[in-house]
Amino acid sequence: MAGQAPMTAGALPVLGLTEIAAIATPEVIFDAVKQALIAHSEGRTSVPAPMVLEFPDHAGDCHVKAGHVTGSPHFAVKIASTFASVNNGLILVVDAITGAPAAVLADEGMLTAWRTAAAGALITHALTPSDIDEVSVLGTGEQALLQVTWLRKLRPINRVHVWGRRPEAADRLCQAFENEGITAHPDALEAGAPCVITTTAARSPLPVEAFRNAVHITGVGTDMPGKHELAVELFENALVVTDDHAQCLHHGDFGNAVRAGVIDPTADHAVGIILQDHRPERGTRSIADLTGVGATDAAVASVVLTGWPSPLR
Repeated sequence: MAGQAPMTAGALPVLGLTEIAAIATPEVIFDAVKQALIAHSEGRTSVPAPMVLEFPDHAGDCHVKAGHVTGSPHFAVKIASTFASVNNGLILVVDAITGAPAAVLADEGMLTAWRTAAAGALITHALTPSDIDEVSVLGTGEQALLQVTWLRKLRPINRVHVWGRRPEAADRLCQAFENEGITAHPDALEAGAPCVITTTAARSPLPVEAFRNAVHITGVGTDMPGKHELAVELFENALVVTDDHAQCLHHGDFGNAVRAGVIDPTADHAVGIILQDHRPERGTRSIADLTGVGATDAAVASVVLTGWPSPLR
């Protein structure tokens, strides 16, 4: 679909990667995601429970999410898949007044990756002390790179420590960071950085030594039932924020800690509240549990579509 032009003759328009990337700049994505998270925290969104399909024989899973931000001209239904570590997907954008399909964004998973990076960067920046320019990232895929490079758009990041289950993948990610001008080493377990970002598909807790000095943790990998990145004891006496209370309680690491009896099920705060500069009292550390909210997908999709020249408006 890359570079595909919108269809004509009354057919449903399809925007490909080239058209989408021309509109979806980081500034546009940051603003859309921030406003959607704030709206979600204030109850100004409609977001059904996500649907997940798993394809273990093909190392695959597929997420279907939908959402609408009150007042937006569009709602959206998104399909995002990962098979053998390759991302793909599309977003169906629908007119929120008539219910008529407006366009398909054939983004191949790019907008999902970018909205996840933006959400993580926004809350990591908000909760990490301003003098910290050193982070550890656990995981070696695309999102590991994006979480740090998008965070760097908001604050200086001078050192990155990487951990991955496969040393060769960790080395490749370090080289990717070096190519971005960021000093990187595959030593996250030894470094104990004050800010830790997790981006894995782990189904058992990641090595706890990586978090020993953490004052802030952002977890983006526990996005479906059965996944588990953060050891439950990390939540003890922590300030916990979630992008969606019900989702994070159902299948996020926050929910894992609640079921273990480490933290109360009402102890979390909404990411959107934090992004409005409301700062609850910090605990021993802060933890952001992000499971991905359909309202952010809808907000990003709508801003892409309304930014496209007529007749797609």
